[in-house]
Order: sequence, then structure tokens, then C-alpha cells
Amino acid sequence: MLARQAWGLIQFPDSLCTQLLKAKYFPRGCLIDTTFCSNASTTWQAIMHGLDLLKQGIIWRVGNGSQIRIWRDPWIPREMSLRVISRQGRCRLRWVSELLDIDGRGWDFDKLIHIFNPADVEEIAKIKIPARASEDFIAWHMEKTGIFTVRSAYNLALNIKRGQGVQSTSSAPNGERKLWSRVWSGQVPPKVNVFIWKLAKDILPTKGRTQCRRLPAQMCRGWSSNPGSSGYRR
Repeated sequence: MLARQAWGLIQFPDSLCTQLLKAKYFPRGCLIDTTFCSNASTTWQAIMHGLDLLKQGIIWRVGNGSQIRIWRDPWIPREMSLRVISRQGRCRLRWVSELLDIDGRGWDFDKLIHIFNPADVEEIAKIKIPARASEDFIAWHMEKTGIFTVRSAYNLALNIKRGQGVQSTSSAPNGERKLWSRVWSGQVPPKVNVFIWKLAKDILPTKGRTQCRRLPAQMCRGWSSNPGSSGYRR
């Protein structure tokens, strides 16, 4: 229920309650990014407790991408981490809007392939950019509708208490998401993580797979994954 109160502050920024609390506790920041002091009122500390849970299940929905930070914000809807798992390296791009094409109506796939590893590229490519110009907004990842519910928040809280966190939700009660979280957080080179991901998805470029997909042998030899980088190579 406390998380629901925090959700209301995000969804109704123009309400009188939100404006009063913002003026006192986060006048120059965003609710989900601000670090609050420990000597706040009892009421606000309760909302902060709900906010901590809320942060585990929110996700940004991409509109024009101008408000979403590529490397910090949760914006990739998938079973493992909602954030990018590629290493930033020397990439200076900061906002998701910089990953869109000139018209802002689709992804710049040349950039995606150059910046991210194959797992991120595949999931980002599934995100549909709205045909009409629209702003980014925060949704609740635990529900298909994107709307917060106390039931889903309660299930999330139970999963966190069991040590599963957001990786095991109602859509994956068997803990499959927790497994992926362990794979991508392993202390191994990125190419090993990518290999495990390809192996699990059964998309390694083996002879059997190419024959199953009826791809010409020359085409398969032309495309290869570069283990030492985060993209593809022709």
C-alpha cells in the first residue's frame, strides 16, 4: 500500500499533494532518482519505504527517448535485467533519443550493433517506437497493462524477501529470471556471457542450425560474431 502512494506521486505530478511533497523533499530532482535525508517526517519515511519497492518494478516506456538515460534507467522489457547489460566503455551517448534514426521513428541499427552486445540489440529492436511523437513515461513492469497493482507489488515484495527480486514474477514463477540475472552478473568476460546466452537460445551458428534455417553456407560464413567486441561484424 505504501508503494501505491509512491506510485500516485509519479502518476499525478500536478496534484496538490505531489506539489507540496516535491517542494519540501525533492524540489530540484526526480522522485525516483533523489536520495532523501534520514530525518524526514514519519509519513515521508513510510512513503520512502514504499518507493524502495516501487523502484524494483518500474520501467520506462520509450516515446521520443529524451528523458531516458541509456546506461542508468530501466527501459528494456525482458526477463533478465531491465537495464542494458553491455559495458559503456568509451561510448559518449547518454540518452535513448540518440539511438533513434534522423526522423525519430525507428532505431538506428548501425548504432545499436556498434554499441551493444547481441543480447541487448535483440531486445532493443523489439521495442516499437510510437508512430506519433510522444513523451517517455514510467510504467509498472509487473503488469502487462503497465498499471501498478497492490497484488503484483505484494508478489514482488515476497520474491525480494526470498532473494529472487524482480527476476521472478508472476510471468516466471519458476525462477527463470533469477537464472538469467546470475548469468549476466557473473564475473567472466562479456564474450562468455554472450556465448551462454546464445547457447541457451539455441542460436549458435552451428551447421545443424544453419541447415534448419535453410541458410546458404556462404552467407553463414559471411556473418560472424566478434568475441572481442560488443557488436556484429560482416
